[in-house]
Amino acid sequence: MVTDTTFENTLNVFIEGLENYDENGFRRQDNPNSWSLAQLYAHIIIDTNWYFDQLESCFGNVLNLDKSMEDKAKKMLLQNSFPDIKIKGNSYIPVNDSIFINATKKDLILLLERSRVLWKRINNENISGKAEHPGFSYLSPMEWYQFAEMHIRHHIQQKKEIENKIKSS
Repeated sequence: MVTDTTFENTLNVFIEGLENYDENGFRRQDNPNSWSLAQLYAHIIIDTNWYFDQLESCFGNVLNLDKSMEDKAKKMLLQNSFPDIKIKGNSYIPVNDSIFINATKKDLILLLERSRVLWKRINNENISGKAEHPGFSYLSPMEWYQFAEMHIRHHIQQKKEIENKIKSS
């Protein structure tokens, strides 16, 4: 089960990692088909904010309570991790040259603050329903929160791989 501390520790891997890069290394792509660190960070920020938007939409209503998640989502949440495979998604990724370290750090800190607020709401909200995930069906607020942390954690290995390519060049 995820907690606010778990989420914070996972996100801090990325926040603290920003101290190790310069702008050129941050935006360096190994090849046109691979992501730079900047694009990876942007992906995490954009997707986590979207997950949090879905989480917030659950509050104050009892929509979709009779609906459940896909079996693959149940398995992932029970294991508290994504499968150890590369997943091709259709996430929007900004142009590499438009992503800067200082702005990224501010966005991550805002995301961390948002996670704290949402954690309190999850644990104090009296009424909440479920919101639909495009690949996993319906998730409750706690499931969205756990999914968001798992997604960020899933990208830690990718972060390390990109960092190693930067160091070796």
